[in-house]
Amino acid sequence: MDRYEAQQLVGQLLVVDLGVDGTYLGELLNVVTEPKKPWRGEVRIFSIVALPEYIFQEETIALHEVLYNEGDIALFSSQQLYKRPRQTQVEPYLDSILTDLKRRHIRLKKDALPPSTELEALEVYIKTLTSQKRRNERSNLPADYSSEHPLYIEYTFHMEEERYFLLDKRGEVLQLTPSYFEYAWKQNDKIVTGQYEGDGIFIRSNGSRYIPDENAVLFIDQKQFDPYYILRNELDPIALQGFEHNLAMHHITHADLIHCYNSLLEQLLNSETTHVFQGVNFLTFQTDEHFVLVQHHFKRYISFDGSMDKDKIYDRFEFTTDKGIRTIALYTNAFH
Repeated sequence: MDRYEAQQLVGQLLVVDLGVDGTYLGELLNVVTEPKKPWRGEVRIFSIVALPEYIFQEETIALHEVLYNEGDIALFSSQQLYKRPRQTQVEPYLDSILTDLKRRHIRLKKDALPPSTELEALEVYIKTLTSQKRRNERSNLPADYSSEHPLYIEYTFHMEEERYFLLDKRGEVLQLTPSYFEYAWKQNDKIVTGQYEGDGIFIRSNGSRYIPDENAVLFIDQKQFDPYYILRNELDPIALQGFEHNLAMHHITHADLIHCYNSLLEQLLNSETTHVFQGVNFLTFQTDEHFVLVQHHFKRYISFDGSMDKDKIYDRFEFTTDKGIRTIALYTNAFH
């Protein structure tokens, strides 16, 4: 990109590609220009896209050799900075490391002769980092934390050239597409909920429809932006039942989840006109006895008329334990 395009991206996340030294996501703070020299970008590191290969050593993983930690600020050349693709997942720093470690673990597991020493090192680091993540999350909870009462995020409804979307108070856009997201709005001084049907129309469970005016206020319970909550809500009830059955077979529950990488969530939030979603989600579950990695392959073909009954769904769950046990569960509605 040139410096003029870069100046429009100040305050946004860019990809920082350092080649053998890894790939990062970082917030562009400033565009530095000097006469007769290529522009450079001042960037605050946010997370990791890909760890450098050289940190994976024979019996250990040298995470301390990663060049940049969360919050580090540095100058990078224009050739190292790229606009973030929509499919690039935005995760906190520790979560992004876990995601890349799990990708490597799953990839090595598929080798005909996987290196047992490196697999063991990966499993140790994944266990250690997930435990650290759990401690951090518990320590960051407010004293009066309660999951029983919804915390709503406020949006306003807008239509522009037959495109429907929501804006939050910061001006960030949330595209409206038929999905299992639940929206809330005030009706007769009461909060009611429903789903987006399409063409600017919301429908409640009782079948009544709501067509908001321009700038009408709608709400979304912020828990719906939790990646694991979204993943479960997007599953067909039969697929969810099968998924939970396999969790029980491995002696784990939803409460044992440590980390969720949800690429479907990123696609749903950034989709504008596409009706096809596909990719892979990564989940980690951990108990005192063992940990389980779940690779979730998904495909979604959303019908153009907004009817969820006509959606085509494919889900494949691959469970891999640290003891080497592997289970596969498959669901599709293609034969309904």
